[in-house]
Formats: sequence, structure tokens, C-alpha cells
Amino acid sequence: MTNLTYKKIFEPFQIGEMHLKNRIVLPPMGTGYSEGGKIGQRIIDYYEARARGGTGLIITEGIAPGVKCKGPRQLTLGDDQDLLGWRKLVEAVHRHGAKIAVQLHHAGYEHRDGAFVQVAPSSIRVPGRMIGVMGGLPHELSIDEIKEIVRWHADATRRAKEVGIDAVEIHGAHQYLVASFLSSATNKRQDQYGGSLENKARFLVEIIEAMKAAVGPDYPIWPRINICEYGIEDGITIEETRKVVPLAVKAGAHAIHASAYAAFSFITKAPLPDIPAFLVPLADEVKKITDVPVIAVGRLDLETGEKALLEGKADLIAIGRRLTADPDLPNKAAEGRPEEIVPCIGCFECIERLGRRDEGVICTINPATGLEGERQIQPTKKVKKVWVIGSGPAGLEAARVAAMRGHRVTLFEKDEKLGGQLIIAALPPNKSDILPWLNYLISQLTKAGAEIKPNIEVTPELIIENKPDALILALGGIPLKPDIPGIDRANVVTAQDVLSGKAQTGRNVVILGGGLVGCETGHYLAEKGKKVVIVEVLKRMAAEMGPMVRRRLMDGLKQYQVAMLTEAKCQEISEGGVTVTTADGGKNTFPADTVILAVGYQKNDSLLKALEGLVPEIHCVGDASQPQGIMEAVRDGYLAALAI
Repeated sequence: MTNLTYKKIFEPFQIGEMHLKNRIVLPPMGTGYSEGGKIGQRIIDYYEARARGGTGLIITEGIAPGVKCKGPRQLTLGDDQDLLGWRKLVEAVHRHGAKIAVQLHHAGYEHRDGAFVQVAPSSIRVPGRMIGVMGGLPHELSIDEIKEIVRWHADATRRAKEVGIDAVEIHGAHQYLVASFLSSATNKRQDQYGGSLENKARFLVEIIEAMKAAVGPDYPIWPRINICEYGIEDGITIEETRKVVPLAVKAGAHAIHASAYAAFSFITKAPLPDIPAFLVPLADEVKKITDVPVIAVGRLDLETGEKALLEGKADLIAIGRRLTADPDLPNKAAEGRPEEIVPCIGCFECIERLGRRDEGVICTINPATGLEGERQIQPTKKVKKVWVIGSGPAGLEAARVAAMRGHRVTLFEKDEKLGGQLIIAALPPNKSDILPWLNYLISQLTKAGAEIKPNIEVTPELIIENKPDALILALGGIPLKPDIPGIDRANVVTAQDVLSGKAQTGRNVVILGGGLVGCETGHYLAEKGKKVVIVEVLKRMAAEMGPMVRRRLMDGLKQYQVAMLTEAKCQEISEGGVTVTTADGGKNTFPADTVILAVGYQKNDSLLKALEGLVPEIHCVGDASQPQGIMEAVRDGYLAALAI
């Protein structure tokens, strides 16, 4: 598609007194980059990269309106301690013609810092909670405490305007504090803040009114709200939202950011890649009842965003994960270079990692995310002859980056098709978005001038004869083969061979290994009508996966009645079955026309050892060095190319 196709999304727009150069919005997403709760260079670099890349409006991650409700690593405008940091961030964003808003976020009963009491409109257990209450029931806010929180929002908004921030968003969605007042599922109060819908909305209305009083009528303020709550008894309905939105607008809201919440899905109704633009119909419901601008969000890209704008279903388009994968997405599209956009694969690792680790948001396919100041692709000072052996994720990324830097790159692949494990990884259900990324990598290799040589198995002799200056070995890992009686039988194959089509399976399939590969292979085969049993030695299937994507995978396996045995060990593979023992001492034999090995990989360093001392510079990357995931493989390839 060309920039002419995206005409609407690149039109200027205005919210209150804020003029935007286009309709693309970076929605609020936690980063985990703050330094002791303060703004450091890392977080400035992250937001500036998205501003430099052409985004019209940057909405920061949720920041605490008061210091008493600040979570771990959370920023705040609850006091004057970090105003200089905020001014530096504002200056960095404004430098590129973008505008910046902050999102004020009180976690309520989702607060995860044990130093603070979790609060809510009512002291009840939360249905379909996002994370869960720590330490029992939340504290029910008194009216005085409610008034204090309202003042926090007003004071934080005043500070935001003072440091040059262009607008403020109130987080009124996803079961955080403001949302919990709006929902009958969590608000059981009988005073002026509960009961009728108007009373439930009073907290939000008072916050907006107090903020407007602090900064004036034209300074842009708006809430992000759940248009509905899915799967929650007494949750917010669209009918209720039709009444809440006018109350917010009457109080002074300049826009509405239309989101939603679903029980046990943690962040959004469908955080996975198979449902694009799933919240646009909810934004459309808001458009029908108000004249203020509506921000649509939820797995949107330029095509679906442009369509929503043209159909009048939204006024601004929030693009989150795609801007994590490629901060230059808007500029590339506006300049007629959409083929250069890095396509998000929808793996959700960015949010999964934030929730499980202390490293902050990272991206599977963009190793520079969160490290924009350190991992820049710069032209090389000395052009080298670089050979890359293997075209999996590590090899393709290494070749791409090395070629972009100006090296003379040749990529070798022993098979006819490029992609290695990526071709296989794209086959299981919900994984097809890997293919556009694979096509992107290949096209960018060609554009950068790399020479591609398929159907060549590189030998030490070939390397020594041609004398490359640098060698990147991305040969992939070697499937592990456990020591089990019968392991060499003809009906025993690897998951890799099954997914690649090299091996066919019978009706009854037993998979040894219940990690990511084993479970996805099981899902893939069960969907095709096979009867599948998965045997895993650990207590938990797909233990390495994050909770959001794991839940979808487990639901898929259960839907197709896949038998999942944990704490189980294969004792023998016989002519017609697999004998398995379980932790309780049980012993069963399952019929098996085909036995699939999915027990992991071992490193593949034989070529590395053969070439030690014979090539000036060698880098071993991806599974060839240390079997891990796609994210680690891409990072290895990227860093190797930067090091040459």
C-alpha cells in the first residue's frame, strides 16, 4: 500500500487546544523502564524514538496521580521531585513535532506493592480480576479518601501542564480504581458513589471536574473507559456506557478512549494475534452517542485504522505493539515505504515479559526496544566480507543488520527455502503472523544488497578457500534424542519433521515433551483430526510460556480433547504404543501410530570447533550457540552484526 492509501490517518486533528499532525496515537503501555520511579535516559529514548518515527500523539504509560498510590517502577506527578525529568521527556517528544499526554493511573485493588494498602469502592473479592488481590480483601475507600484521590488527580494535572505536557488521560478501564467504581460487579456502595449509574460515575465526573478547574476549560482531558466488560457478572454493559459517556463529556472530557475488559484475559479481551481491530465496534458505539473525538484501540494497524476512520467509527487510531516492533512505522507509511515496516507478529511477549521479569518491555523482533540509545544500526567504518550460515531468525536478522551497516554479506542456506525454524513456527494455530515478518526479513536482505545462496551446505573447506573476514554461524540446534527403549523405531519422528511435512503421522499420536513446541504441535495435529496424547515430565504444560498466551494454547488443546499428562515419563516405545509412568506410580500404555519427539534441542557447534583459529572473526548465534526462543535468536543475530 502507498501513502495515498493512508490519506485519512495522516490528516491533522485537534483535541481541545492540542493540534496533532496526524491521527496515530501510541496508547499507554507500561514499560518498566523508570529508574527508581524517576525518568531516566532509557525511558526518554523509548518515547523519543516513537515521536521521531512519526507518531502524532504519545500517551505515556500509566503514572501515579499521588505518591501514596505509586507502584513499583511507576512514574508519578504526585509531587515536584521529578519535574526536571518530565521536562526533558516533553522536550524530546516535542522535538519531532509530536504531542505528549500522560495517563493518570490508580491501580486500586490491583496494586502490587506490599507497602501500600489496596483500595476499592467496596471490600469484596474481585470477579475476573486482572492480577489478584494481595493479602485478602481490599480496603473500602471512605468519602474523605475518595476526595483526596480526586485532589491527587487535579494536582498531577496541574503539574503536567506546568512541565509542558499537552494533555492528560484518566485510566478508567481494565478494573483499575476508576473502572471499579463504574462497574456494578465491583461497586456495591450504598452512598453517593454507588447504587445508581449516575452515582457510580460520580468519582470519574468529580475527577474530570477537579482537573478542569486546575488547568482551565481548553486543556485536553479525557478518560479511557471500558465500553463493556466481557464474562463478568454485573459488569459494565454497552447500554450503561451510553449513559456514562455523556456524563463524562458534560464534566469536561474532550475525548473518549474506547477500551474493554474481559474476565481472566488480563489486559484485553483478545490479546493474541488472531482477532484484528476487535474493539473498533465498541469505538463505533461511542461515536454514535457523542460528538467528542473517539480513540479506537485493539490490535489495529494502518489498514484497519484507515478503514475505521473512513467509516466514521473512530477519530484517532491507537497503535501499540506495532509501534513497539517498529517505531518508524508512521514515517515509513507516510513516505510510501510500507514494505519496510517491521510487521508485529502478535506474540504478546512484550507484555508477558513486563509482568514476569524486571527487564521492562522488550520485543521479540526488535532487539532495540527499550535500548534505543544503545543498539543503533550505524554504518560500519570498515567494510568486511561477511558470511552468514543459516537462515533462521538469528541468521536472517544478522544478515539484514550487517548488510544495512554496509558490509558485503552473503547468506547461505542448505535448503531451498529461507526461514529455517520460522517456517515451522508459523504453522500452529494463531501463529500465521510470523510469515509476514519472515517475508519482511527476506525482502530487506535483498534491498540492502545481501547475496542469497540457497541449496548450499557450507563446509570448512569452502570457508577457508573463500576467506571471509567475518563468519556468523546460525545453523540452528540439533533435536535432542532421549535414551528410551524403542527410540529408534521407524514411527518415531521429530516435531520439526512433522511440522515441515517431512514426516507424516498416523491417527494416534503420542508427543514426548509438553513444552511450547510439543503443545503447539499437539494443537496443530489435533485440529487436523488426530488423537493426541502429550507426555511432560514437569508439573506444568508449556511452563516456559507467559500466562496470557499459555491460557489460549491450553484452551485450544482442551477444545480438541488432547490428553495432557504431567509429571509423567516415557518408559518404552513398542510396536503399537507408548508406555508411560506417572508421579503417583501409575503405568499406562497409549496406542501410538506415531511418536513425536519434542524434548528440546542441543547446541550445534561442530562447525565452530572446526574453524577455530582459521577465520579472523566468528560469531555463533541462535540455537547453534544456546537453544532458546525466537526473541533470543533475533537478539543474538542483531548484536553479532553490530559487533562486526
